[in-house]
Amino acid sequence: MYVTATNPEPKNLPTLSVWQDDVFSPGKTLTMVRAVFPNVPDFTCESWCYESNVTFLDVRDLGSGKLELRHRVNDAQGVLLLTTVNPEPDAVEFVARMELEKPGEGTLPANLPFVNLCWQLRRAPNFSSAPDPYPEFIKRCFLFTDKGVTFLDKTERRKIPCRPAEDQYNNPPWVQMYCGTWQQIPQAGPTSWADYSTDRYTTPIVGTVSRDGKWLTAIANGSASTMAQAWHDCMHNNPPWVPANAPSAERRWRVKVYAMKNDAGALLARVVKDFPGAKPRTQ
Repeated sequence: MYVTATNPEPKNLPTLSVWQDDVFSPGKTLTMVRAVFPNVPDFTCESWCYESNVTFLDVRDLGSGKLELRHRVNDAQGVLLLTTVNPEPDAVEFVARMELEKPGEGTLPANLPFVNLCWQLRRAPNFSSAPDPYPEFIKRCFLFTDKGVTFLDKTERRKIPCRPAEDQYNNPPWVQMYCGTWQQIPQAGPTSWADYSTDRYTTPIVGTVSRDGKWLTAIANGSASTMAQAWHDCMHNNPPWVPANAPSAERRWRVKVYAMKNDAGALLARVVKDFPGAKPRTQ
């Protein structure tokens, strides 16, 4: 364990820690943020920060249960990505901003980097895929479509372009990308790791229900144009930097992870309160 935040309310707030995993992805060290939620039995989730072109530098305890991670942006000299991770009742918030490594030396890029947080449920026994066949996990994953809560096995799932049609991972497809109802469905290339479903979401929430049906967990924001359910019991919810027209130093990247009783209506209400832009949208 690299560092564990000092949690002033462990019975009310998730406990955060950062560790570096050099086993899960041989030859590559992954910086993981672990969150242990007190309100859901035996629930721990992890977020790889980040599956992006950045290098982890360090992490510090900010007090009040919060952590701050620093990454160097590899293709922008002298530019840092700073992420504050905040525990809340039933939730954890990630907020990123850009900063110059040496203030006054250089400028922040106008086009900010793509930040790809890989949120994982491998360490949550009541939510993870194992020991069941992976397609059983897909049946418990959900998003919100114009039909309401929709489990991913009930969406149209196109085959993985980079694999043969007869491949076991294509029958049914193990991974899938999704876009919003307000968008045209993107075209995935022949080498893509996943294709886009023809079913689109009405609000940027993707999550999973526990095996016993009593609990749910989800990742959400207010403006993601794409989301994905991927290989490692993981989901990706890709918010843009906002406000879009603000100076680079004033823009923020923000996403939240939630864990609570299995009440999709309560989840949606909480997300819309936290992210007004997440209000369900139709075409």
